[in-house]
Amino acid sequence: MTQYPANPAAFPIVPAQQQTNTAIPYAAGPQGPEEEPLLRQYWRIMFRHRWIVLGVVGGFLLLAIVVSLLMQRLYTAEARLEIAREEAKIVDIAGAEEDRSSAAASAEFYQTQYELLQSRSLAESVVRDLRLSENFTFLAEGDADAAGGFKAVPRKDRFEEAVKLIDEGLEIAPVRNSSIVDVRFTDPAPALAAQITNSVVENYIENNLERRFERTKYAREFLERQLEETRQKLEQSERQATEYARRQNLIQVGGDGEDGAMRASQMLTTLDLQQLSEQLAIARAQRVRAEADFRAATGGAAATSSLSNQAVNMMRQSRAELRAELSKLESDFGPEFPRVVALKAQVAELDQQIAREEDRVRSSVRKDLEEKYRQALRNERSLQSRVNALKGNVLDEQQRSIAFNIIQRDVDTNRELYQALLQRYKEIGIAGGVGTNNVSIVDPARVPKHPSSPNLPLNLALGLVMGLIVGGASAFVAEQLADNVILPGEFRQKLGVPLLGTTPRLASDNIMGELSEDRSEISEAYFSTMTSIQFANERGTPATLLVTSSLPNEGKSTSAFALAKSLASVGRRVLLIDADMRNPSLHRLLGRTLGPGLSEILAARADINDYLSASDVEGLTVLLAGAIPSNPAELLASGHLEKILSGSLNHFDHVVIDGPPVIGLADAPQLARLVEGTVLVMEAGRTRVTQARQALERLRAVRANILGTILAKFDAKAEGYGYGYGYSYRYGANDDEQRPAIEG
Repeated sequence: MTQYPANPAAFPIVPAQQQTNTAIPYAAGPQGPEEEPLLRQYWRIMFRHRWIVLGVVGGFLLLAIVVSLLMQRLYTAEARLEIAREEAKIVDIAGAEEDRSSAAASAEFYQTQYELLQSRSLAESVVRDLRLSENFTFLAEGDADAAGGFKAVPRKDRFEEAVKLIDEGLEIAPVRNSSIVDVRFTDPAPALAAQITNSVVENYIENNLERRFERTKYAREFLERQLEETRQKLEQSERQATEYARRQNLIQVGGDGEDGAMRASQMLTTLDLQQLSEQLAIARAQRVRAEADFRAATGGAAATSSLSNQAVNMMRQSRAELRAELSKLESDFGPEFPRVVALKAQVAELDQQIAREEDRVRSSVRKDLEEKYRQALRNERSLQSRVNALKGNVLDEQQRSIAFNIIQRDVDTNRELYQALLQRYKEIGIAGGVGTNNVSIVDPARVPKHPSSPNLPLNLALGLVMGLIVGGASAFVAEQLADNVILPGEFRQKLGVPLLGTTPRLASDNIMGELSEDRSEISEAYFSTMTSIQFANERGTPATLLVTSSLPNEGKSTSAFALAKSLASVGRRVLLIDADMRNPSLHRLLGRTLGPGLSEILAARADINDYLSASDVEGLTVLLAGAIPSNPAELLASGHLEKILSGSLNHFDHVVIDGPPVIGLADAPQLARLVEGTVLVMEAGRTRVTQARQALERLRAVRANILGTILAKFDAKAEGYGYGYGYSYRYGANDDEQRPAIEG
């Protein structure tokens, strides 16, 4: 028997307590749908069914072009209006319309105008203005062949049809945040479209003026009726007031104000009392002042009067001169001098004369003030008696004028109401005569030169959008209907098992040549898969490993050989057994002829050492399937295979079995019962989900330890993963020529 290296260090059997949730390397592929964004999954579905999407989009684009070519050419004429919130005023007088300037009222106003532009009455005015009920081409919507059929239609029906066409072809487009409104009409005839658009705006302006005039006319008629009624009430109330005043002998004193209205009237007696009261107040003030002067006459008042008396002042001046002369002579000649004695006598005489004159002045002033005081007192008493006499008359007159005041208030109310109505009537008349329209034409409609419909760019855009929507929906429907596509991120979701790794689809058929290169893309993929298998089992890399598939020719034999080679490349002693005795393929993969092998061992219970053969890979021993037996399932069901496997582990570290497909055969489930781990190989794009599930269910039925799956022949770019998926397979593979050799 061939000797192999012992006690390898790579891929150890890991105890269960040392197992961790080590993530499978990137090359092994994603382990669940949560690891992949949803948008990326959608993109891959679209990419995988790209021909369906492109076909649907192309069909919709072609349909858009065909529809655009077959559609009738329509022309849209446009006129622009300015609708002011308030009309321009020649005079500052209010009209009959309500003044509303709030934002809500403004929005209501403009919405009303838009509805008026689309009203039936306006459409009827346009039809009558342009005689559209007689335009058979317009009624036939540009179809000359159908125009003749309208001649037999009654005039009333043609009129209704024309109004309907105006309503359908008219479009009102307000310009945002402005008082500008665009009025558009679409018709097959460009000249007629312009005529109808201009007729719409012109009739709208005329109707607007008519409505304003009608509102003013109604208001004037209403005010005329109110004025007549109020005038009659005013005349009746004035007659009642006059008749009552005459019966009660009430004399009313009043006059016209500056504004022509009657001022508040007063009764004559009340007016006399008011005047006498004012005179009494004046007389009382005069009496108080005269009495004060009289009381002060005994004091300084008389003295003050004497100071202003001319005779007294002359005598005082003479006395002063004599006293001056007396003083000088007395100091010079003494008091006994004759001239001094004479001067003293003259001074004494003057003193007596001055005293007599001052007494006379004081007596005269006192009498004069006493007379003024008495006269003021008599005048006050006279006025007081007259006022007291009139008070009784006024009280009686006020009692009788209560009813008159009630009637007078009615008169005043009717007069004020009449004057207000008359003023409003005049204002409405003036405003209705000089007010201007609040609607003006900014740009009249012109004959359009180019059709507005069909819009080929718009139709193509709509076709593209609809094509993408329908194409995307078709792609998702196809994805749901087709169960032969399983992406790396969908294994746990669809199958409930992990993905151990993916192998790329090779451009050439030289698989063995690629596997012989340790750094080739497929070798790196299987080595990464072997790493995932190591951590998928609690005890590390299984000692016995079955590689099977759902269907034939999915790549299980290549995968079994590659995994065995990966184990052997790290120093493990590996036995590779071709257990597919129904359709053996390992010998073709190794370039050998089919010789004796497993079938002979199981049938004749021969020694396994006689059938083992070495391979080109160091550490890898091969046991071929042998001759195809008639009853492979019975051979596998015998207990001899289990003894062979247990005995082989005495000489090999690992036994890798290339088993037959699972579906339809009992061989693979029997083998799965005998090994520590089973790996299911699936071919990308071929193995259906139902087939994979059926295979897994059969394996689970025998309680096989399913480590996971391998997705073989996977084309990442074709499945929509784009550049970079599985990049680590080739990482550094192109740098060998640039690296210097290691010198030993």
